[in-house]
Amino acid sequence: MTMNLANIIDRIEIEELLVRYARAIDSKDFDTLETLFTPDATFDGGSLGCPTGAPQIRAMIEGTLTGLDSTQHLIGKSLIELDGDQAEVKTYLISQHIRESTPGPVKHYALGGEYADRVIRTPDGWRIDYRRLDRLWKEGDREVISGAS
Repeated sequence: MTMNLANIIDRIEIEELLVRYARAIDSKDFDTLETLFTPDATFDGGSLGCPTGAPQIRAMIEGTLTGLDSTQHLIGKSLIELDGDQAEVKTYLISQHIRESTPGPVKHYALGGEYADRVIRTPDGWRIDYRRLDRLWKEGDREVISGAS
């Protein structure tokens, strides 16, 4: 792909969209989170569910994170394949989840994975239209997540 100023700007805006997502979920800013998806987006979260619609995606994520003491989602540099007003994006992630009230000695659940996204340009900027979370590894107690809500 030929790099030009418009492509560079698009790439920066897409990367910022993904950072805003990580910051929104870690700060539990679910109002902002919902605005990062298109109204009819789909999020294939595997065992978490596969909701369609920004409000339903918000509800899935909010239900998973409510009750956790803290989370941190670190994302890597994204591989972005631009195609006009849409792009396919692959981004590695490591996420850490802490819930002090989890029974037993282990109070954390971490996973490494990859987000596979389709993002589209909207009048409000780039938004996630499809997201799939592919888990690559995990560590800790899954009860941290499953018992969070």
